[in-house]
Amino acid sequence: MSENPFAILTGEPVPDSRLDERAVIARGRVRVRRRRGLTAVAAGLALAVVAGAVALAEPRPGPKPAPVGPSPACVPEQLPQLGPTVSATIDPSGRYIAATPDSLDGTVLLAGPGGVRTLTAVPRLVVSGVNGGGTVVGNVENDADEDGYVIDGGTAVELGRPPGALNAGAHAVGENGDVVGDVRMPDNTFRAVVWRHGRWDQPQVLAAPAGGQSSAFGVAADGRIVGSVGKSPQPYLWQPDGTGAPLPTPEGRPGGIASDIAGDWAAGPVDYAANATTLPNGRPAARPPLTWARWNLRTGEVRALAGGPRTVASGGLLADGTVVLQDVRTATLWTEAGATELPVPAGFTRWLVTGASAGGVLVGPASDDRGWTATYRWACR
Repeated sequence: MSENPFAILTGEPVPDSRLDERAVIARGRVRVRRRRGLTAVAAGLALAVVAGAVALAEPRPGPKPAPVGPSPACVPEQLPQLGPTVSATIDPSGRYIAATPDSLDGTVLLAGPGGVRTLTAVPRLVVSGVNGGGTVVGNVENDADEDGYVIDGGTAVELGRPPGALNAGAHAVGENGDVVGDVRMPDNTFRAVVWRHGRWDQPQVLAAPAGGQSSAFGVAADGRIVGSVGKSPQPYLWQPDGTGAPLPTPEGRPGGIASDIAGDWAAGPVDYAANATTLPNGRPAARPPLTWARWNLRTGEVRALAGGPRTVASGGLLADGTVVLQDVRTATLWTEAGATELPVPAGFTRWLVTGASAGGVLVGPASDDRGWTATYRWACR
């Protein structure tokens, strides 16, 4: 068998693409959906949901990051058998890719060493995570927020809510099968929760200072969880035993969220104190340009990243500390050597990174003049 479990995808015929135009809502390691009548990115207005916190993006001209030192060896590879998708995600090991077809017909495509399987989910479910065992999580938008589901063993189950909670969102799934996310309460506040593997109707609320608002967005292989606490969000780290502590923000950049975690690294947008507002459902929102921070969880160091004026979302975090930043057209890799903008695949006008493995494989949909018509895999290491 080939060392590349997705090699079987590249020789397949491309399915017919759909020609309708719909708005794109991107969740940086999380949600992209389409609406008839308007492609929001092309029209100059992107609504980027950054791991549960919304960035109201007004794209405008700005300098592109210049390559510093050797450019990453990112080779684009189209995945024809996945066809047009609105979102794709990949597990940290790179073993599985889970994708939502652009039909939003209630199926999820799961690609791995055994080929591509079609899983039965629920209509309009958009994937937000997958682990190395093939467990998939995703969400269905509703009028107020979203409802989270897990697909485990081929069966889709709606995640349970604590008493009184109105909605539950699934943001990530750990290697042990635990799912992290948040629930919306009647007073439009959120509580970070974890669903232990197989106990999908028994959410555990994570402890937060004074029992206040909190959200969980990422989970590491060792069980550490990142997210935010407070209605004016502050980045936060929970240990596997449930204890937690705030993460520092760069000087002069107070507030923000930790949206991604890989190994001893975490990353997320900061400077929310200056740019934040609150949506009607209680979620915090910020208007770009956004400043990203990267935390070294081993040493406690925090660094502000130069994401550029067009940065609207996170594309993921690699195990070596490389941060993937998404703008309205393509992605940028931030490394210690500098920032490098990745070229858009030939024949396309933009692509979204909606998933990244710890080892440097990026996945997501690409768009041409007909809409979002292809899914790509990039090997960046």
